[in-house]
Amino acid sequence: MTTPAEQGTHFWHMSFLAHNHLGLTAQDRSGHWTPSPGMSRLDAMNEIRRQVVEASPYLADSAMLSFDIQLNTL
Repeated sequence: MTTPAEQGTHFWHMSFLAHNHLGLTAQDRSGHWTPSPGMSRLDAMNEIRRQVVEASPYLADSAMLSFDIQLNTL
């Protein structure tokens, strides 16, 4: 497990509805990330989705069902 100092300033979560060899499937991805100064939530969503699709190309044509990003603190 990483310590908070090793993690990004924000926690994010995305869920998708995608097609695969079984048909429709729900997929989710989450992680921690530090946005660039001045980024909006829309900028963050688009950049994180780009990174997710780069790692999982089959999600490129999927429908994003939800996105959330919050400060990575309790």
